[in-house]
Amino acid sequence: MKLSNNQIAVAASAGLCSLVVSVLVTSGNVSLKLLSLAGLLAVPPSAIAFIALDNRAQQKINTAQRKLSDAIANGNQTKSRLTVEENKSARLQAELTTLQSSFERAKVLLKECEAERCQSALSINQLNQSVSELQSSLVIAQSRVEELEVECEEWEREFHVRINLEADKRFQAAKHAEIRKIEGENDEITREAIEIARSFRQWAMQVDERLQDRGEYIKGVTNSYNTHLEGLKGSVARQVDEYLKQIEILNNKVAMLQQKLAGDLIEPQYGQFGYAVEGKIANDLAQRIWGDLQIPLVVKGYQVKSDGSVDVGYGYSRSIQVERLVSDLQRHSGDLAKWLGIHKITAIRKLEIADLLVLTFRREPIVKESEVLQLVGTAQEFTRYVTSNQIRYRLIADPHSGKTPTTAVMLSAILKAGTRQANTEKGAKVRHTLVSVAYPGRESSLKDERYPLDLFLKYATEASTVKSFSDAVEDWKFRKTHTSYAKQFFQIWCWDEFDNTIASASDPKGVAEDIKQLLKQAHHTNQGWIFSGQSVMTSQIPGFTNDDRSLFIEIVIGTPKIRKYLETYGKQRNSDETLNKLRKNLDAIQDYVEHQNEKITDEARQLRVALVMDSRSPKLFFLPNLDDVDFEVDVITEIERLAAQMKSGQSVHTSPVSSGKMDNKIQDSAQVSISAVPDGRPKLTIPHCPECGSSNVTQLKDTRYRCKDCGVKRAASKVIWK
Repeated sequence: MKLSNNQIAVAASAGLCSLVVSVLVTSGNVSLKLLSLAGLLAVPPSAIAFIALDNRAQQKINTAQRKLSDAIANGNQTKSRLTVEENKSARLQAELTTLQSSFERAKVLLKECEAERCQSALSINQLNQSVSELQSSLVIAQSRVEELEVECEEWEREFHVRINLEADKRFQAAKHAEIRKIEGENDEITREAIEIARSFRQWAMQVDERLQDRGEYIKGVTNSYNTHLEGLKGSVARQVDEYLKQIEILNNKVAMLQQKLAGDLIEPQYGQFGYAVEGKIANDLAQRIWGDLQIPLVVKGYQVKSDGSVDVGYGYSRSIQVERLVSDLQRHSGDLAKWLGIHKITAIRKLEIADLLVLTFRREPIVKESEVLQLVGTAQEFTRYVTSNQIRYRLIADPHSGKTPTTAVMLSAILKAGTRQANTEKGAKVRHTLVSVAYPGRESSLKDERYPLDLFLKYATEASTVKSFSDAVEDWKFRKTHTSYAKQFFQIWCWDEFDNTIASASDPKGVAEDIKQLLKQAHHTNQGWIFSGQSVMTSQIPGFTNDDRSLFIEIVIGTPKIRKYLETYGKQRNSDETLNKLRKNLDAIQDYVEHQNEKITDEARQLRVALVMDSRSPKLFFLPNLDDVDFEVDVITEIERLAAQMKSGQSVHTSPVSSGKMDNKIQDSAQVSISAVPDGRPKLTIPHCPECGSSNVTQLKDTRYRCKDCGVKRAASKVIWK
């Protein structure tokens, strides 16, 4: 492609400008002024404008050439358009000429800049030479300064030494002169001091004589003053004590007057009742309350009521809270009654219509012994009731309220009276009676070491007691198929802590169903049961409901438990009139029992009241105590041996016993044969542990058997033969 003249001129001017700029930049000694000038001259504004115009012109030329080529190729381009393009080319030629003239002016400016640069380089070389000369002169001057500093230090040290020597000489001379002057003055002062000391010694001797005389006089005056002062102190102290006593008396009187004005009591006020015993008791109560509790009361009067109780009215201070007064007196009512020798303080209350405290007491129990026997049955009547009804008793009582002693008394009475066929009143007597007692935790029990039912204890751990329920079911099944055995031996199952034991079973509801089935059907096979627990509500026993109460004859021991029982179940079987009579009788009996038990020191012989919920009507009984228990050990052991032999299928013969009695007072001759059990079982059986059921049992020298698995030792009569 050919370039036009304008393009060549522009390229030449651009190359020259680049050369000038590169020369100016690479020169390291050019000043800022030259660099600025070079920057301004590197690309002149006219050159830049020319370049821009050239570019636009070149574009237009290219366009014109393309159009000209198209016109020539097609042959249809008009001449007028060619003329226009030629005019444009002429105008571009004129612009290129102008650009060349501007380039010539730039060349001249560049030459002037180059001359100025050369002159600046010469100036810089001269300046560098002057700096080198100044640096050499500076080195020489620094060395001279160091020499002068050393000389100055030497002169300073010498000056100080000379000054010190001269000062020391002058100081020593002045010191010697001053010392001589001081020594002279000291000698003069010493002479004057000696004269003064001599005169002072004479004066001191005179003063000492006078002081001794004065001291003797002062001592005498002081002793006399002290004597009078001690007497004055004693009299003042006595007067102060008297004044304090008078002030205290006056304060007390003022306080008493203030209390009286406020309606408070200062001390108790007693009533004038002559020789009336009730009035004397009322006054004694107020006196005792004042002495023990520091509570002043006013005895207003008393009233003997128709039931034998006495109401006493007492006034009290307005500042005392009557509720607190009532609670304090109720808390000490027992001690007050004992101190006064009366039966009981039955009630303490505030009178609603007046500010009066009413205290009710009894000198004697509400009923006499002859009247009590009309309200409650005797212990002998309780025993007759137990032996004449079905043995399906459930004892309910709080801990340590007599459940176990009552069970022992019941078993003793039943064994003496003998049991009945099919466990009914009309049935014939059964020849022998067996008893099995289950008490969990007997070995770790906090009860007395002499457990009243140890003779019949077959299950003494929780695990074995749970097992006793299934054993009772098995015994019932055995009796249904072996009626001859059932007719000869009546079985009583006794469960202590029944409520807790059934709850510890793996399937309490299943055990409960078995027990209920026994209660409904097993009495026909001569089985009886005594249950003992604490739950008033039958529904609290796992697997039982309130409707299951009809399966038991419930015996509730203790007046607090009886009241709770009546609140829970009283209205289900009894009318309101019967319940009111029963509660009133309980109040009278409780008052009598508490009065009698205060005289009894042996807790085992104290009176206990029980409510028997008979199907016909509720009955109150006094319970017998352990003195009425009498178990014939030899007879019971012999009966258990006979039962074990008959179950094993052996021919059984009785042997004479020392007492000459059986447990139901029937004994046959020495050779009484009991029919073997016709069950087809093998005649040879082995002993099993009554606790864990293991057959790994060995007999000891004392005829007892010991289980090698659980370690329990049991008598031969308590071992299970299978």
